[in-house]
Amino acid sequence: MASPFPTDGTGPLDALTRRFGRLRERMRGRGYDDEIGATRIFLLEGEGVALPIDLDAGRCTTFVGLSGGRVRELSISVFDGEGIEVVAAAVMGEGGLAHICPQAPPRRAGETIPHHLVVRSLEGSGAVVLGAFRTIPGAGEGFEGLFDGVLAPQVPFRDVEERLAERRTVLRERGFLPLGEPRLERVAEGDEVKVSVQLEPGRCYVAMARGDEGLRDVDLTLFDPAGAEVARNLEGDAEPEVELCPETSGRYGVSARAFEGAGALGLLVVGGPAPIEEAHAIEAEGGEGLEGTGEGGAVPEGEPVAALSASVAALEARGYGAPSFIVPDGWVAPGEVRNHDLVLGPGCFVVLGAAGRSETDLDLYLSRDGVAIDRDTSVAPTARVRLCPRETTTVRVTVKAYGRAGPYALATQRAPAETVDVRALRLEEATAALRDRGFESAPLEVLHLEEGTAHRARLTIGVGRCVAVAVAGEEGVADVDVLLRDQEGRLLASSSGPEAYAAVTRCAEDVPIEVDLEVVAYRGNGAVTLQRLDGSQ
Repeated sequence: MASPFPTDGTGPLDALTRRFGRLRERMRGRGYDDEIGATRIFLLEGEGVALPIDLDAGRCTTFVGLSGGRVRELSISVFDGEGIEVVAAAVMGEGGLAHICPQAPPRRAGETIPHHLVVRSLEGSGAVVLGAFRTIPGAGEGFEGLFDGVLAPQVPFRDVEERLAERRTVLRERGFLPLGEPRLERVAEGDEVKVSVQLEPGRCYVAMARGDEGLRDVDLTLFDPAGAEVARNLEGDAEPEVELCPETSGRYGVSARAFEGAGALGLLVVGGPAPIEEAHAIEAEGGEGLEGTGEGGAVPEGEPVAALSASVAALEARGYGAPSFIVPDGWVAPGEVRNHDLVLGPGCFVVLGAAGRSETDLDLYLSRDGVAIDRDTSVAPTARVRLCPRETTTVRVTVKAYGRAGPYALATQRAPAETVDVRALRLEEATAALRDRGFESAPLEVLHLEEGTAHRARLTIGVGRCVAVAVAGEEGVADVDVLLRDQEGRLLASSSGPEAYAAVTRCAEDVPIEVDLEVVAYRGNGAVTLQRLDGSQ
């Protein structure tokens, strides 16, 4: 069956295509491995696209859709040739799914039946990738949890948060840190958003408000502890700010009022760590100076250092060194890039990153002299990359975020002394959970794989025993996958994420079984370490 879409292809290799690739792998792992087409479309809010499609009689077709995050409510439906809706969207949010098995009279078996696939955006405008998968009736493992960890987090105040983040980043260069999370509300014309904050003499503070496109004029006012007005901004736009260097301590009131228009409104107060004279001197020099380590300033809620604590503690328990927090309080908005240059070596190290908000998808990229070394682009608020320089060297850590804006932290930890190269470092990560479960390691095997090539072998699993296979590539291998299949070629287990290491397990219960192992260099070339581990049920 040819592609059901007028044009085929997922478009540029961006974050949306990458996330759809994970969705595709999940569909294949659940038995929906006959992909018959994929396409990218653009939707405007409240509008849709109708695509004529011909479906095989007596076969099932599953349509899955994934938006880039701007489309916050996606609807997928299938209509028959008479214009009757026969399948409605089964997933709400930024993903969509429609599964249809058209039945046909015997005389039409093997023929196609005309339908229409209708894709609509109920909220937001943006790109959507659609895929189509064909199966026989009754095949496949179902769709529960299919989109878990793949959908971009829903952000009801995305535009406002991004605008606050842009200004917050500029002020951070002057040493200003948030006194708390932004206050975000939807307001009608005339409504107010208020916060109360503790201010101290000897420091300067900036209060800022940002509105979305529906707000045309926002007024911002500050009140002292006695309720008297001490500062205001009534300039007639939706981006007011006021700066205050109070002479007395106490709880000050901040009010942002929607003077004209309605929509989303955000309010944030930041405080500078320097004395008044130093803060003014920094401002006069063009805003350069303080790095913002968090010393002497307020600690924001959702402290990202705390989010790193579990990962740091787990590595210390496995013999890694004490952490060095190189960025205790960074800030990144969706789509932004933050670069940090580090001096490390000699030895092996892991660089850990964590967002202060669970709704933030944090990605890390590691490079040396402009050449990529490692990356972690999994959809999660934490990430880690690894390197083993033979001598002291300067490397660059690049931070990117998707989903929600917020704080992040970076730390480094030295690997145990017996870890001598990146393959060993990655293999230690791939096998850590298996060793905790009592699996025992067998001798290592080193493979040499070209991109797109596979190593195959047959494994025997005894009754009541389990086998795990872990693989890890060197720096030139950016993504390696491992799969187990039965004698008929059906997929039993797989690990096909975007990492340069992977591990799978399989157990035999009543009778011994034989499985076919497949190791694939999905992206990159080079040496790959393979380790078999044995355990019991």
